[in-house]
Amino acid sequence: MQKNYKKKRVALCISALLMGNSINSIAQEATESDSELSLEVIQVTAQKRSQGLQDVPISISAISGDVLKNSNMNSLTDMAASVPNLTITKSGITNQIGIRGISSGGNKGFEQSVAMYVDEVYYGRDQLIQLPLVDLERVEVLRGPQPILFGKNAIAGAIGLTSARPTEDFEASITTLYEFEQEEFKTVGIVSGALTDNVNGRFVASYREMDGWIENVTLDRMEPNLEQLYLRGMLEWDYDNLNILLKAETSTFDTIGRAIENHSPIGSYSTIFSGGLFVETDQDYKSQSNGQESANQVDNLMVKFDYNLNGYTLTSTTAYLKYDTDELIDVDYTGLDLFNGSNQGESFKQWSQEFRVASPTDGDVDYIAGVYLQDNELVTYDNVLFGSTFAANPAYVPIVNGSWDRDYSQDSQVFSAFAQLNWRITDKLSLTAGARYSSEEKDAHRVLNLLGADTTGIPANALFEGSPAFGPQAGFEVMMGAIKIYAHDLEGNRKESQLDPLVNLQYKVDKDTLLYASYTQGSKGGGFDIRSNSYPENPVNPGSFEFEDEQATSYEVGGKFGFGVVEVNAAAFYTQYDDLQITQFDGTVGFNVQNAAEAEIQGIEIDGRWLIAEALVLSGSIAYLDFEYLDFDIAQCAPNLVLPDQVLSSTVEGLCNLSGERAIYTPELSGSLRLQYQQDISDWAYVTYGLNMEYSDEYNAGVTLDPNTMQDSYTRWGVRVALADYDDKWQVALIANNITDERVMTLSNSLPFATTLTGGTGVAYYGIYDRPRSVALELTYNF
Repeated sequence: MQKNYKKKRVALCISALLMGNSINSIAQEATESDSELSLEVIQVTAQKRSQGLQDVPISISAISGDVLKNSNMNSLTDMAASVPNLTITKSGITNQIGIRGISSGGNKGFEQSVAMYVDEVYYGRDQLIQLPLVDLERVEVLRGPQPILFGKNAIAGAIGLTSARPTEDFEASITTLYEFEQEEFKTVGIVSGALTDNVNGRFVASYREMDGWIENVTLDRMEPNLEQLYLRGMLEWDYDNLNILLKAETSTFDTIGRAIENHSPIGSYSTIFSGGLFVETDQDYKSQSNGQESANQVDNLMVKFDYNLNGYTLTSTTAYLKYDTDELIDVDYTGLDLFNGSNQGESFKQWSQEFRVASPTDGDVDYIAGVYLQDNELVTYDNVLFGSTFAANPAYVPIVNGSWDRDYSQDSQVFSAFAQLNWRITDKLSLTAGARYSSEEKDAHRVLNLLGADTTGIPANALFEGSPAFGPQAGFEVMMGAIKIYAHDLEGNRKESQLDPLVNLQYKVDKDTLLYASYTQGSKGGGFDIRSNSYPENPVNPGSFEFEDEQATSYEVGGKFGFGVVEVNAAAFYTQYDDLQITQFDGTVGFNVQNAAEAEIQGIEIDGRWLIAEALVLSGSIAYLDFEYLDFDIAQCAPNLVLPDQVLSSTVEGLCNLSGERAIYTPELSGSLRLQYQQDISDWAYVTYGLNMEYSDEYNAGVTLDPNTMQDSYTRWGVRVALADYDDKWQVALIANNITDERVMTLSNSLPFATTLTGGTGVAYYGIYDRPRSVALELTYNF
C-alpha cells in the first residue's frame, strides 16, 4: 500500500546563495521536472490577520510547532540559533532577547527591546523568556521595529507564540523522550476534541527534568539541573458569528545551578588560586560554585472574543498574567566565599485589555484599529552578602558578614491607540500607513539598606594615622562608601508619551512576486533603575534612578519571490538607534543606567525553501549584519592587564570609549539549513530523515569587547530519524543535536573582584555555555 506524503509546513527557508545556483536556474529546473508539485502556504498572523507568509511585507521567520518538537526545542533559547539575527541570552541577572544586535542590557528596570506575545498577550518581563515551549502551532519572529501592532517596546522586533487550538475531531497523544548525555526526561500528553456541537476543548500537560552538562565539583552535582511542569487548558465556542476562546495555563520551571564555567586565567590569577580548589579554569565542563537556584511560577488567564459583523471582525482580548521568581545566586561564580548567599526575586502582576476592529479586505481600502490598556505591579528584591574570603585581605575585613539589601517596587499604567490602513492604489501598487500613540505612567520606589551589625567594625588608625574607631554599622557604611554603595530611599513618578509612525509601499509584480519598501519609527519606554548602588544627588559618587526612552528610525526594502517549488525572500535594512539605554559600570561592583549610546545597523537577510521532490524539502536562511556604535563614550573597560591601550572615555574617569566598535552578540554572518526527506520502507511504515545546520561567525560575548570573551565561529549539526506507521498511531524517533559537540559561549566577562584580589596582576573569566551534544530517543503514541 502506498501512502500519500504529507507536506509539512516548513518554518525556515533557503536562499539561492546557499544552494549555489541562480534563482532563475533553480526555478526553471524545478518547474520543468516537478511542475505538478507546489509548496504549502505558511500562514502567519504578523499583521493581526491570517495571511500567507509571502504576502507579508516584513522580514519574518516562522517556525512550526512540528519543527520545535522534532528538534527537541524546549525554550526560546533553544530556538534562537535557527533564526539568523536572533539572540536569546540568560545572564546571572537578566534574560535578554536581541534582534539585529539590539537587546536590553542587564537591568530589570528596562523594558525588553523585542516584544514577546503569547496568544496575543504581552509577556514583556525578561523572566518570562524562560517559559517552556509546549504544544505550539508556530513561533513568528519579526525583525526590525514593529511599533504599530505590537506596541512601543518592539523597537528591535517582536516574537509571537501561538498555541495549538482545540480541534473538532478527537485527538489524543502521549510523547515520551529520554536524552542520554544529560539524562533528560520529558513527557507531553495532549487531548483535544469536541465537547458539544459548538464547544471544542484542548488540554496539554508536560513534565521535563534534566541533570545538566556542567559538573559542579564543589557541590558534587550536575548543572543546570532542570525541573519543569506545564499545564494548559483551552475551550473554544463557535456560535454563528461569535467565537470565544478561553485559556488557562500554569507552569513552574525550576533550575539548580547554571551552565557557567570559568576560563582564560591571565597573569598571577592561577598562581594565587593554584590547584583549582576554588577556581578551576580548565575548559572541561567543570566548575565551582556555592549554589545557584531559580524557582519560577507563571499563571495566565485569557479570554478572547471575535465577532463578525457584516464582514468586520471585532476582537476583545482580556488577560491576567502573574509570575513569582526566587533565586539564590553565587554572584562571584567561584567556590570562594565572596558573595555566597546572595539572592534576588520578583513578583509581577499584569492585567491587559485590547479592543480591535478589522475591516473587510475586499475593497480598495482596509484597516485595523484599536486601543490597548495595561496595568501592572512589580516588586523585586536583591540581597548581597559579603563572605569570608574578603578576610584574606586585612583592608576588607570590616565588610565580612555585612550585606546590602535593595528593594524596588513599581506600578505602571499604559494606554495606547493604534491604526493601520492599507490602500490598494492600483491592482499592483498598495500603500500601508499607520501610527500608534502610547501614554504610560510609572511610579517607582527604591530602597537600599546597609546591614552591618554582624561586622567587626574598624579600629582606630586603621584607615590612616589618627583615624577614629568605628563600630560595626558605622564601619560597614564607611567601607561601602569606598566601593560606591550608599544607603538611600528614592521615589519617582514618570509620565511619557510617544507617537510611532509606519509607511510601507508594496508593488505586486505578479501573483508570485512582491516588492516592498518601508519607513518606521520605533521607541522603547523609559523608566527607573533597579540596580544602582547610589543616588543621583550623591556629591562624591552619584548613582542613577530615572532614565529616558530610546528611539529608532528604520528603513527596509525587500521582496518575496515565488517560482513554483522555490520561494526566496530577501530584505535589506538600515536602522539608527538614539539614546540607547545602557548599564554603565561604576568602576567597583555596581552599574548605573544612562541613555548614553547611539548606534547604526545595516544588513541583508535572505531565506527560502525548495520542494525538491514530493518527499524532499530543503529550507534555510542567511543573514549579514553590520553594527557600529556611533557614540558610546562611557562604556565599561576591559581589564588594563589585558588591554592597556584602550580608548578612554573623554567624560568619565575609569570608563572607556567604544565608539566605532561592534556590540556584543553581533556576528557578521549567520545562517541555518534544514533538509527533510520521507521514504516508504514497506507497506506498513515509513521513515522521515531530518538534517539541520546552524552557523555563526565569531562574535564577542562580553560587554567590554575583551578579546578573551570572543566566541569563535562555529557550525552545529543535528539529525533526526523517525519511524512511523501509515495510520500515524505511533512513531519512534532518534534526535541528535550538536553532534560535533561544539562549545558555544553565550556570555562572558571577567570574574568579579578578580583584579582586586590579585592587586591588578591577574584576571580570569566566567562564561555561560550552550548545551553540548545531546542524543535522545522519542516515542509517540496517538490514541
